[in-house]
Amino acid sequence: MPSTRNPNNYDVIVLGAGFAGSLLAMILAKQGMRVAIIDRSEHPRFAIGESSTPAADFLLEHLVQRYQLDDLRPLTRFGSWRKSMPELACGCKQGFSYFWHGGDEGFVARCDHRDELLVSASESREVADTQWYRADVDAYFFDVAKKCGVSAWLNTSVDSIDHLADHDWRLSLTKDRGSETLATSFIVDATGGNRLLLRKLGVRDETESLLTHSSATYSHFDDVRSLSDWLDSRGAKRSDYPFVAEDSAVHHLFADGWGWNLGFENGRTSVGFVFDETQNTHSRSRAKQCDLNAAIAERPVLRELLGDARLASFPGRVFQTDRLQRLASVAAGSDWAALPFTAGFIDPLHSTGIAHSISGVQRLSQILLTEPGAAGSEPLRAYSDAVRNELRLIDKLVWGCYVGLRDFRLFTAWSMVYFAAATTFEHAFHDDEGDAGDGNAMGFLAADQPLVTDCVNELTCELRSLVERDTLETDSDVDAFVAQIRQTISPLNRVGLFTPPIPNMYHRTAAK
Repeated sequence: MPSTRNPNNYDVIVLGAGFAGSLLAMILAKQGMRVAIIDRSEHPRFAIGESSTPAADFLLEHLVQRYQLDDLRPLTRFGSWRKSMPELACGCKQGFSYFWHGGDEGFVARCDHRDELLVSASESREVADTQWYRADVDAYFFDVAKKCGVSAWLNTSVDSIDHLADHDWRLSLTKDRGSETLATSFIVDATGGNRLLLRKLGVRDETESLLTHSSATYSHFDDVRSLSDWLDSRGAKRSDYPFVAEDSAVHHLFADGWGWNLGFENGRTSVGFVFDETQNTHSRSRAKQCDLNAAIAERPVLRELLGDARLASFPGRVFQTDRLQRLASVAAGSDWAALPFTAGFIDPLHSTGIAHSISGVQRLSQILLTEPGAAGSEPLRAYSDAVRNELRLIDKLVWGCYVGLRDFRLFTAWSMVYFAAATTFEHAFHDDEGDAGDGNAMGFLAADQPLVTDCVNELTCELRSLVERDTLETDSDVDAFVAQIRQTISPLNRVGLFTPPIPNMYHRTAAK
């Protein structure tokens, strides 16, 4: 450990001041470690990755209790958040909703809900999950970190990172035209897609090994039309729904991609479209060829859904991406680590980002607090392997849904594979009374459990074979594979997947 006599010497330096980097920093600082956060920008700032899940709430609540993070306690449920901290914008998320527009007739409201899927994760708005308005939430997490004693270096450029010896790093910084040098024994890369430390270390990129290939265009809008109003205009039988449709992560599915709507209580809505690039023969990504306005123009129903929506003044522009996916060959070394969002990312489809990031914080904080100076420690190697395995699991769970965009029955069935893995993780977490996920214990989405991985791997291999042979073209082909999915996930199915009392309407799936 560096000497604490020099004010520029730290036990841990976190690169990146998003919510996850700030959360890790505050935990370590509250336990007496000297921690600094460095970021090239400042707060508030625009970010996506806004939809939480039951797992995100469980994990955050566990950290709040374990490390006495009282300032974060209200954020673990929508009801307590809105009651205690209304100044922090968020939205209600009672579950996931999917509306199929990919057939010849587009979306059709039917009594059997053939073109709809709603999966509830909570019984009421009071205990619901949340949509995070990241400009507010990230700034709040950062402020709490500073309150816990974390040193903050915002609007700061990292000019160089020198690894002098094991557990001996030097960082040269520029801030307000002045320069500074910091020393630390451990660095955490929480810079997300910027991958500041990973690039410095020359960590190999393995993105091309991933199955999912998508790109996106997105922004925030004001005055988006009520989804319930649109559904009523289509004659939807909303009395069967487990929740108000807009109180969810809303997905509109098309043959070549999907659009999202995430509503916040401040009247703003996150709107985006994700393109399936496996269908794109051009060298440039569809998101680069087709911005959000063009995506809407190509699909008149999106304009119908948005109504008289206006681009929000913040951020005031539409964003476009190249390929969303990334995967690093390693996520930690003897004296450094990357949070999951930096080590890799797959796709926003299943809203895994927030929960996976908090899972990484949970495990890294445990490692750093119990073995802060263990060179080449086995827990860090296990953490690295676990994060990469989790990303590969998410990749398979997402990729199968993109294949399913050709037929909503297939999409719905493959979604059940994700919900089987997610609910297995949630129940195991509660069965272990919150201890799952520490150190190298249970992996995110139970990715280290053979019962889960064997199931997903078997189905992925079969689906790849069916796609390669082009044998998912008839109703009987699809029905047969759906039956196989149902049978294969049956050992994981604790919440009645495939057998809701009302077709495609799931009123309860999350663990308590």
